[in-house]
Parts: sequence; C-alpha cells; structure tokens
Amino acid sequence: MRTPRLAPGSPFALKTQSIVIGAGIVGLCTALYLQERGRRVTLIDRGGPGEGTSSGNAGIVSAGSCHPEAMPGIWRDIPEMVLHPMAPVVLRPGYLPRFLPWLRRFLAASSAPRAEAASIAIHALSSRAMDFLMPLVKRAGAAYLLRQDGLLYVHESAAQFERAKRNCAYYERRGVDVRLLGGEELREFEPALRPGIAGAVFIPAAGHTVSPLALSRALFQLFEQQGGEFKRDTVRGFVTKDGSISAVQASSELACDEVFVTAGAWSHRLAALLGSRVPLDTERGYHQQLPDPRITLGRSMLFPARGFAATSMQHGLRLAGTVEFAGLAAAPDYARARVLAEQALELFPGLNVAGGTSWMGYRPSLPDSNPVISASPRFSNVFFGFGHGHLGLTQSAVTGAMLAAMACGEESPVNPAPYRIDRRF
Repeated sequence: MRTPRLAPGSPFALKTQSIVIGAGIVGLCTALYLQERGRRVTLIDRGGPGEGTSSGNAGIVSAGSCHPEAMPGIWRDIPEMVLHPMAPVVLRPGYLPRFLPWLRRFLAASSAPRAEAASIAIHALSSRAMDFLMPLVKRAGAAYLLRQDGLLYVHESAAQFERAKRNCAYYERRGVDVRLLGGEELREFEPALRPGIAGAVFIPAAGHTVSPLALSRALFQLFEQQGGEFKRDTVRGFVTKDGSISAVQASSELACDEVFVTAGAWSHRLAALLGSRVPLDTERGYHQQLPDPRITLGRSMLFPARGFAATSMQHGLRLAGTVEFAGLAAAPDYARARVLAEQALELFPGLNVAGGTSWMGYRPSLPDSNPVISASPRFSNVFFGFGHGHLGLTQSAVTGAMLAAMACGEESPVNPAPYRIDRRF
C-alpha cells in the first residue's frame, strides 16, 4: 500500500524520509516534487549536484520529440559505426562483445510496430516537459535560464530534407506542431548559417537553457532552501527488511522510508542490487564549448546527419553531440569533441573556434529508446527513474512528478505502463 499524499503543512508530512540516489537533473526534479508532497529528502551523489552528464548536454528541452533512436532501417548505419572512427555514431571495436546484447535488442526495437509504440511513449513524456519543468524553474527564480524559442532540425542536402519530411509523419500522428522551412526562409530565420542549405524542420514548442549547470544549481539551491540534505557519497548497497529497504549503505548506513534510483548511467548497477536487471548502456557524448564564437543563434539547432547540436549559451556556443559506445571505463577520445568545431566551421562561415574546451559525458540509454520510470517489482518502497538517453533534460521534471505520484499513491500525470522496469526490452 502506497503512502497517501500529505500536505506540506501537515504535522505528519515530514515523517517520511526519502533518499534520492543521483543528483543530476532527474534526481533534482524528483527531490523537488517529493518535497512538494512534504517528504524529508536526502540527495546522494558521488559528485556535485548537476555536475555530471547534466552539466554538459546541449541544453535542449525537446518538447516535440517523438522519434525513437531505433528507427526502422537503422541497421543500415551499423557498418559506418565500425569503419569510421569519427562518424557521428561510433563503436570502439574492443567494446563489441559487451555491446552485442544491447545492439540485438536495439535492432529488434527498430521494427515498425515497436518504433511506433516507442514514439507514442516518448511523446507522452516530452509533450509534458515544460508543464513540469517551468514551475520548478520559476520557484527557483531561474526563469531567465530557460527560453522557449523553438528548435531547428537542419538538413543540408535535398535528399536529407526529403527524408526528414517523410519522417514528419511521426509528428503528424502525435499532433506535434511542426513547420517546414526552405533554404531561403531558413537563412532569414538564422542568418549565421551558410547559404545553400536545403531546409529545416522547426518545432516551435521546444526550447533551451542558456546554462544547464546553472539551471541545476538553481534547482539545488531551492532544494536546500526547502530543507533538503545533500550527501556527497557513493552508494554501495541496501539493507532489506520484510520486502522493503530500511537503509542505504554508503560510507555509513542511512535509514529511509523510500528510495529513488536516479543515478543515470550507473543506475543499472544499483537496480541489479535491488533485483531488477536492465539492459542499460551509455551513449557517450561530447561537447566543444567556444568562448568567443562571434555569432549568436536565435535558437538551438540540430544537424542530424552530422550528429550534433549547436546552442548559444551564457558562456559561448556549445557544440554537443555524437554517440560513442565504449562503456563507462574507457578514457575519453577528445578528438571527437574537437572535430565538432571543424564541422561547425562548414556550417557557420563567421564562426570563431579559438579557445574551445572539450568535455565528455554518459547518456544512460535503453535499447527501446524509453526510460525506466517505475516502482520496483521486488521492493515496496523502491522507485526507479533513469535511461532517458538524449532526452534527460527534456523528460526530467515529468519523470520526477511521476515518481512522486507513484510514491504517494496518486494517479501518475502520464500512464507509467510503457516505462516499467520489468517490461520487454
């Protein structure tokens, strides 16, 4: 039986001790939505709040997103992954044996029926992105960090643009507002782009943050102001009692009434300790931050054929993207970040790439393109929120709201069935 919701002012509300493992953007939003229900919340992370993968993303809130990564026909792209080390998606050869089980599931998920089901589930979360993120941001006094000015998917060749138009059928079936821009109209929209680009798909509902790290820090400050506690520590295990978790084991034992696993690319290890095995892998992503780009973009742009995005931020232009499958232990290949600047020069004639800095982070990805947002099938007081792939920022707040609702026995704002941890992957 789930704990009923208690108003924050109730004398009993603060008796429930929640522990949220992982202080990235998903964990922060989960902690805040739990506080809204009067929970006492402790956040645990081995790093600083928002300083991991959440800090280095492209900053995009992709509110219209509805395309799975496992699109029909994706198998055709696999040879390039192995043969070209600087391709937008690459697999390090030594990682292939460990990667094959994930890849088999990914290819199975690319069938037309499963891709359609994934599209419906992705849209159910992403379409609610601003509904749940903006209230938190406003309460944190950080609305200036979030802009809702749309997103451009830019296609350089006529063939790419025609393929994109066909894939707009997914948007049409989900009811997403889209606008097609031809080359000349696109240049008027974004003058920094070079001439001769075929066109773009514009998603007006999307937006971006001008600093993912500043956004996370603002949310964390709100969390602390509301009485939240943060522990910089590594969770190593759990104490079980009568089908529930009574304590989290870190450098010391922390007693709790409920546990939320929102630890990004490390979540599957914790889930396994809790009796749930999940085929999670990491799509390692890179960025190159240009401090003095000499151009300013009106909105974020994605270049699907090149596998990266460009976003004007507080501290310059961020070029973020690519996918590298190499696990959690391999050293970064920062050449993949530097090549983004070389590619951006082909797109923005006035760009200055001097002084760029490189970064690498870990996108936690599941083969069917949907996250886990789920109660544990093994323990009555454990909840999971991870595996958001490229949409962690986008789906963070709605995930937090769903997990808080589950824990309080309320109806979830989005049907949680497609995101169960024990689903078919």
